[in-house]
Amino acid sequence: MLALLGSPSHACDGLTRRTLLRAAGVGLLGTSLSQVSAREAIGAARKPRARSVIFLFLYGGPSQLETFDLKPEAPDGIRGPFQPIASRTPGLLISEHLPRTAAVSDKFCVIRTMSHPYNDHSSAGHYLR
Repeated sequence: MLALLGSPSHACDGLTRRTLLRAAGVGLLGTSLSQVSAREAIGAARKPRARSVIFLFLYGGPSQLETFDLKPEAPDGIRGPFQPIASRTPGLLISEHLPRTAAVSDKFCVIRTMSHPYNDHSSAGHYLR
């Protein structure tokens, strides 16, 4: 018997409640569990997996206008003070003062936006770690 609350229980054939519900929901849409499993396996094979993550949280560090979001097409009062240079990642411009970072840009991801429900960045930073 499947439990409705608590830790996952297994049915007689080893299916969890979540797997059973997923199969039932997908079956209603005309797709079988074997097709879903095959698609998940293909999707998992295509997704690159990070072996490690380095998260830089720079209190008082250089701004985005000096590093990764220079806004070279913006008016003088808005754009960053440095010139952009091309990187190994197509379309990603990086500050002229970070040429070695630009050379390895295919090894990292630039997150351009984040949001949080807190009024100031200092207290919100505690929730991001």
